[in-house]
Amino acid sequence: MKKLHFITLAAAAALTAACSSTETVYEYVRLSDAACTFLASDNTQKSIEVTASGAWQADAGASWLTVERQDDYLLLAAADNDSGMERVTEIVITSGSATAGIKVIQMAPESTIYRYRVLKTFDMGAVMSKNGRYVGGNIKELLPDETWENYPTIIDLETDEWIQLGPYPNSLFNIELPFAISDEGTIFFLDANTSACVGFNLAGDYFLPANAEGHELLPSVQSISADGRIWVGWGLDDVLAFGGMYRPLKWTDGGTPEVLPVPELNFRNEPYVSGVMARGCSADGSVIYGSTWDNLDYGMLYWKDGKVDWVGSDVREVRTVQIENSVGEMIDSNIVNGMICTAELTNISPNGRWIAGTYRTEDYPSPRNYVQARYPAFFNTETGTTTIVKDFGEGSAAHVTDDGLGIILVGTFLPSSGIVYDIENQVSLGSVQEWVLDNYHMVIPMCYITYMTPDKSSMIGSVIEYSELGPRVVSWYMAPPVEK
Repeated sequence: MKKLHFITLAAAAALTAACSSTETVYEYVRLSDAACTFLASDNTQKSIEVTASGAWQADAGASWLTVERQDDYLLLAAADNDSGMERVTEIVITSGSATAGIKVIQMAPESTIYRYRVLKTFDMGAVMSKNGRYVGGNIKELLPDETWENYPTIIDLETDEWIQLGPYPNSLFNIELPFAISDEGTIFFLDANTSACVGFNLAGDYFLPANAEGHELLPSVQSISADGRIWVGWGLDDVLAFGGMYRPLKWTDGGTPEVLPVPELNFRNEPYVSGVMARGCSADGSVIYGSTWDNLDYGMLYWKDGKVDWVGSDVREVRTVQIENSVGEMIDSNIVNGMICTAELTNISPNGRWIAGTYRTEDYPSPRNYVQARYPAFFNTETGTTTIVKDFGEGSAAHVTDDGLGIILVGTFLPSSGIVYDIENQVSLGSVQEWVLDNYHMVIPMCYITYMTPDKSSMIGSVIEYSELGPRVVSWYMAPPVEK
């Protein structure tokens, strides 16, 4: 191993222009090695030679590391690492004003190391199945003739195997966003050629979901139950320009979808303009949520026990105010304080008890002055009550666990980090980084979580990657070690 030397120069007296001669004393500490690594259960001692300009002493940095001095050597020994994470400390050697450090690393037991993977090769993010068996996304490859091929890719988290399907040329399927994947390996993507979706199974077979009766345009599946039996999404009964509407759909066992009921009037208590979409569902498919798609309203709905209602119905308020239109006329307009969502697909807890979203307030202080504010909010589908979180300023909620841990995103534009929030006790548990370190002993970059499995053993999220081309949202996942 290459020898590294650490030297500190100390002058016996300050140099001045009046000095005719100068005596300089060098104080130093030299080490045979500046770093060493122990295995998780490696009790073999390691020796480090120390050479110094005078008397020296060593201070150990951790209780798990034994540091014994013998003449001009340090003998290091590490206790077995059962913490489940890598351990790092530093030994500081001092001689006079000179110091040197030995960085000591002890690896985590291989069988207990959680896997953290950033999926940079996936073109537009990734999705995780409800119980964490699979993660899926698409990889695009540019061919010499400047056309693209698509490789839908499914990662088996039990074995770490990557199952790559295709290739499928863009002319067949222009695959973009992954929508959902089930625990038996069915995955749906956005097909930009049709603005609808295409599904694949592990064998590489592709298929289109059945359309609702009377619908003219292809539908889109947005979420899948854990067992793959229930799909939810939306369809268009006709082109919007011809009076068509988005309709929320639910498929059972791949059959003809049923059109889910919707409230009589839209989020603003007015006739629908564009309709309603279903976006996500619980692990068993019994609770579904979605949003209106009218004039940027994005009012959030949910379906449970055969009924439909507004998410956050207990805090939803509709008011009629006078505003001035583009030609200077005073007209009535309905404004709403209530919960909204756009195209988020993972805002529901696996058991369907909680739904995460954004509580938006609207106001017109004067006829031309429209103002709004947005705050993270969580709706309990069992009690019908909403928790609005204003402690961190404006933001949104990205996900929520079965036991009520919410993921809060601070800010309203391209959030880069998340906060883990205990909803029932209304207290922050720290940033996602801090919470993961505390509970999984993993050090991860600044990021946020978009989905966690019911037992919290696996999770998926997003991290912002910066380059000369600008920021890019990249998916990551964390999963238990592969069983041997």
